[in-house]
Amino acid sequence: MRGPFCFEGTVTGETYLTMLADSIFPAIRALYGNDEFYFQQDGAPPHYHRDVRAYLDHNVPGQWIGRRGPIEFPARSPDLMPLDFFLWGTVKDEVYKRRPRHLDTLWNEIQAVCAEISVDTLVLCTESDLTRTQQCIDAEGHQFEHY
Repeated sequence: MRGPFCFEGTVTGETYLTMLADSIFPAIRALYGNDEFYFQQDGAPPHYHRDVRAYLDHNVPGQWIGRRGPIEFPARSPDLMPLDFFLWGTVKDEVYKRRPRHLDTLWNEIQAVCAEISVDTLVLCTESDLTRTQQCIDAEGHQFEHY
């Protein structure tokens, strides 16, 4: 797992673009080199910023998923990605159990929780993608319960 990536302040189109250019894409390139990949983001306003879309059009032309991207991110789409159906909720629950009292402590706890997630757990989450995708197809793209 790469990350988490952190910055101070509110996420804006400008801060998100800086994070993409300075942290996220260098980490992706270090891991995958020039191999082909798809980049996915949801429709959050910072993701939709015109400079962000231009950056993605230049760096992953035709291979990014997002609002007004070459591959549209569907509104109200079911959570099919491990980040959505597993990671964010797990990290949040574990961090809040530790009750951090200061911003520095919060960031340290987020990093610690992410580091504690085993490779086996990440593999299981990734392998469940096929099952979740089939359930989504069976539900004709509507919300579904995963057991």
